[in-house]
Amino acid sequence: MCDSNDVKRAVQNLYASAPEREWQRMERHRTEFAVTLRALDAHLPPAPARVLDCGGGPGRYAIALAQRGYDVTLFDLSPELLSMAQQKAAEAGVTLNGFEQGTATDLSRFADNSFDAVLLMGPLYHLLDEAERKQALAEAYRVVKPGGPVFATFITRYAGYIDAAARYPERAVEEAQDYRHRAQTGLLPPHPDGVAAFTAYFAHATEVAPLCHSVGLDVETVLGVEGLVSLREGLINALEGTAWEFWVDVNYQIAHDPTIHSGVEHLLAVCRKPHWRSVLKRIVAGLDAAGIDYRVVGGTALALRGLPVPVNDVDIEMAVEDAYRCQDLFAAFVVDPVAFREGEQARSHIGRFTFDGLRVEIMADLHWRKGDRWVPSFLTTRATVDLDGAPVSVLELEEEALAYLRRGRLERLALCLPHCDPERFRMLFQDAVANGMF
Repeated sequence: MCDSNDVKRAVQNLYASAPEREWQRMERHRTEFAVTLRALDAHLPPAPARVLDCGGGPGRYAIALAQRGYDVTLFDLSPELLSMAQQKAAEAGVTLNGFEQGTATDLSRFADNSFDAVLLMGPLYHLLDEAERKQALAEAYRVVKPGGPVFATFITRYAGYIDAAARYPERAVEEAQDYRHRAQTGLLPPHPDGVAAFTAYFAHATEVAPLCHSVGLDVETVLGVEGLVSLREGLINALEGTAWEFWVDVNYQIAHDPTIHSGVEHLLAVCRKPHWRSVLKRIVAGLDAAGIDYRVVGGTALALRGLPVPVNDVDIEMAVEDAYRCQDLFAAFVVDPVAFREGEQARSHIGRFTFDGLRVEIMADLHWRKGDRWVPSFLTTRATVDLDGAPVSVLELEEEALAYLRRGRLERLALCLPHCDPERFRMLFQDAVANGMF
């Protein structure tokens, strides 16, 4: 892997060598700009929300959002691009809240939860190491408020071939080994002699959503922002009025179709910092302070591990006496008091709560029906996962997978198994069988 300082210098040199070219890129690729703005309009909170444009370069999107009434801070690695952004903002007659220079992997100058939305539309192109890409996404996650959107863009794995096919097909032939290596690894390292040249990571379409999930973001949609006109936009770019709006609309709709995502040059992941995470963090703090032993279970436990599971409510298991203590602890949030309830498939001491709109179920002594008898929920293991700096108790993933197997939730089982320790899963399965749980 390339030294990150070498990559940083290469990226700075690239943009210092021709800052005007970066401003003009959105004129050359007018559809990409229009489709991206359409996505921002659809998913941003209303103006004058506070927006961090991290890696916004010469300020194309920052200025457009400021014109819509947003309070925008522009942050970028390149002093030259920031200087151009100040000039372009003045020419457009808009004021940005700030022009900050730095790297997307370190947003420490900004407090937690300090922006209503974050644009990360550029930095991920130039972070060759996966850990740094995760760090940039994690920093965006940290500074955006709960419920706020994060917009992250990626250059696609085959963008080099797409570009060559449209503009210089002979180069791909002459540099066949380099192109094959890039398609296999995604890596375009700095030029060895220091010449200002493009340095980038080309992401495979299938890795975009999992990478965003891995830092705690929900992924609402992924768009191929060129739509159907990737490097075929010459005639489209010349259109105006109704004809132009027609093609923007067509390409915006098609941009959502995952079947085109490997055949465009850029992907935009529209993500959101889940509201449930901040609510659960407060609940867990209360449980810990009261000395209540618990396990977060079900889909929430999987989402806490970065797996792509939507969280609509939270299930927490604990001992019977603790469930009633929990009711007293969170009395203001009770919807249905804790009581023993029995249904066709499950029985337990269960109470239902609502915290800031998040539904939470507290369960104790949970049993599942198996034929003509009741078998207890396993609940014998413990693991700890991180929730934005706070430890949260969950089951071992292998036990969680067994629970899905017992209940016939095979799609969830399939999601868990690639991340399980096979030997640990086998041991827990044998114990469960020996105890009559299957």
